[in-house]
Amino acid sequence: MKIYALALFILAGSYYTFTYGKSLWVDDKNILAGFGAALVAVLAIIVPAIFLFFRNQ
Repeated sequence: MKIYALALFILAGSYYTFTYGKSLWVDDKNILAGFGAALVAVLAIIVPAIFLFFRNQ
């Protein structure tokens, strides 16, 4: 149960970064910075999730 709560916290934190990247891309027309922020958000979800869910196997 603690793992799922932590995963939800990671998703919530990365959601803000992802929406910031989308805002940079669409509103400010800064494609490179928007892509970089979105990439950081996706990596911030994937890497900890791999360690959380596959560490117990």
